[in-house]
Amino acid sequence: MNKLFGILIKTIFLVGLVLLSFGYYQLNLKIESLKDSSEDINEPLRQIVNQGEIRTNVIDGCGDACKDEIERLVSQAVATLSAKTNVTNVVNTSATSGTTYIPMGSTFSTFATDWTDVADSGIYIDLEKDYGKSAKVSWGTSLKVAHANGKAFARLFDDTNKIAVDFSEISTENNSTYKQVSSGNLPLWRGRNLYKVQIKSLNSFEITYSGGRIKVSY
Repeated sequence: MNKLFGILIKTIFLVGLVLLSFGYYQLNLKIESLKDSSEDINEPLRQIVNQGEIRTNVIDGCGDACKDEIERLVSQAVATLSAKTNVTNVVNTSATSGTTYIPMGSTFSTFATDWTDVADSGIYIDLEKDYGKSAKVSWGTSLKVAHANGKAFARLFDDTNKIAVDFSEISTENNSTYKQVSSGNLPLWRGRNLYKVQIKSLNSFEITYSGGRIKVSY
């Protein structure tokens, strides 16, 4: 009986030892697997660090000539951009010859029988300074009279000197559609003066002004 009991104890001990050894073996396998995973994660990190070191070495390896070239290219790019964003339109008014048309307002209507300013027609002109001593100036516009019954008048007014421009008065009569009329050469006063268009109706029928402009030949 005691002999059987001793054999049983030994058998249990051996089985326990085998199980313990197997468990220890499995634990070692898991530890090795975790180490391999850690290496897989660290490898890309090492590559990123190495690539960063390579880029840094390339930049640090740029000599004085290289840096000077970079500064030159940057300065050239900045200068080009500044030139494009600071464009100024220059008009040469001292040309030897030519013709210039200067718009004077848009469309304007009135029933008034007294001279009435066309609100948006004002312009400044210094004829001799802007176009030369030999410049000649005239003007023209389109006029119409409602119901083709009446007469429309238009003229230039020197608002600086408070006088009507001599020979600038033009007119149309009994035309219900626009009719183009123009003046001869005009004697503008010297200096920089403000000129406006004025219009009036003969008999209180509505008249309409449109597309007036000054013509300068030089």
